Amino acid sequence: MKEIFSITGIFDRFTGIENEPEDIPENEEYTLDEYMELLNEYREGEADILINIATIYFQDENTVDSLKYLEMAIRIYEELDYIDKKALVMDIMGDIYKNTNEVRTALEYYKESFKLYSAANSDNKDDLLKKLRETEQEIKSEDSSEANFIVKHEDLPSVENISSDYEYISQDVDDIISMLKGATTYISYTKSKKPMEELENAYEMSNGIGDISAKATILMIMGDVSLKNSQPVEALKYFKEGLESFKQLNDQSGKASAMLLIGTTYYITGNMDKVPENFRKSIEILRNLNDVEGEAKAIKLMNAIYEE
Repeated sequence: MKEIFSITGIFDRFTGIENEPEDIPENEEYTLDEYMELLNEYREGEADILINIATIYFQDENTVDSLKYLEMAIRIYEELDYIDKKALVMDIMGDIYKNTNEVRTALEYYKESFKLYSAANSDNKDDLLKKLRETEQEIKSEDSSEANFIVKHEDLPSVENISSDYEYISQDVDDIISMLKGATTYISYTKSKKPMEELENAYEMSNGIGDISAKATILMIMGDVSLKNSQPVEALKYFKEGLESFKQLNDQSGKASAMLLIGTTYYITGNMDKVPENFRKSIEILRNLNDVEGEAKAIKLMNAIYEE
């Protein structure tokens, strides 16, 4: 990560933009407008400090906290209506996500940044448009590769083997699902006569009101139901879609859970070469979150898979 930092200079674009608030002469009276202007200067200074903290975290290879402080800076720029600076921070967050191979999340940040650059008539919009197009092409290539991967592995294990493998780890999978926000409510739908129909209705409702967190959790449970029904290809689709929603929310815990379930699905399809990377990244996230319980559940699931 430090090499990426030095090569790409992700945060270099902030160099020199910090504005020091002017000193306040003692015993001088101010009008309301002057106080508001002074307050805005301090708020802008606060945002600049948050970006400096994010830079240090990035240099220390801690992208989770780096992104957290950048989000805090964005909220200040929103309050100040500093469109150009908000666009720049979102542009940089896109770069960070891209450098950590989260290209779909990077694309969402690039799109939002491009809108803001365009609204501000910024010169940066042309460079960003180029990055945006490159990222879209990268995703298309990735999707094509994944599609080919599934076609090449169409010869899945028998339904009996899939069912047996899932049954062996089902409790561990349920433990992972239980880590998700709101999971208890939606898990109850799986006990109905038509669980997928109930879950699809809940998904449409959540999608309609823009509740991305609920939508992501529902997708995870839909994937689990698909696994129970010996439909791992469908499960993988739901888990991957849910993962993208968690990334959009910067929900690290949800992201970790999704990657565990994706790794589990690859195990059930017999694609063991794709299992370790997903489990490794998931456990790394849980450790960064100091989620001891979550990490224990992840390791328990991983051990169950490799010990079978």
